[in-house]
Amino acid sequence: MQASDKKRIIERYDERFRQYADDIRTLASGTEERRQLRFDVLAEVGICSGSSVLDLGCGFGDFYAYLKRRGLDCSYTGYDINPTLIDVARGKYPEANFEVRDIQSEDFTAFDFIVSSSAFNLRLASQDNYAFIEEILKLCYAHSKRGVAVDLLTSYVDFESPEAFHYSPEQVFSIAKRITKRVALRHDYPLYEFCVYLYPDFQGWRGGQ
Repeated sequence: MQASDKKRIIERYDERFRQYADDIRTLASGTEERRQLRFDVLAEVGICSGSSVLDLGCGFGDFYAYLKRRGLDCSYTGYDINPTLIDVARGKYPEANFEVRDIQSEDFTAFDFIVSSSAFNLRLASQDNYAFIEEILKLCYAHSKRGVAVDLLTSYVDFESPEAFHYSPEQVFSIAKRITKRVALRHDYPLYEFCVYLYPDFQGWRGGQ
């Protein structure tokens, strides 16, 4: 992500935090019920107790709270590029690990699962969104041992906000299939989005990637 887009995104959430503080409205994540459904789909990538989980674009760390409510005892880490959000997350969940980190410019360790919820849905001004999400998926895949789950806004809608980027599920699926043969796309849940799962590759299909 270009520095100008990164600065704009950080400032956007800082402004929302000044308005709403520690509230779902700061994250523009919809209602609590919608977020619950979104988290259900992310967890269904295969997360179980004993897993190490990276929550990319973690916001206030609410996916960690979700895992605890589900009785899933995981080693959780949350990354976000926004220091304000990370400060709040650390205060709410001191037992979890939260870091201000940009995975495109800073190295990071491997995890069993990497998930990301509503983190990449803003339209970029300085880079093509598809090129950006391909970079993100490649980085997540390279640092995950068991699976990746990323949800994105879908292009199958009646209205698109000019600030948002609605991805073609078919194009994201094609990008994911260039990374690994084992891809699943979830577009069956009642939100205006979809979730793509990437799993470790295997040998066997002629032609490879």
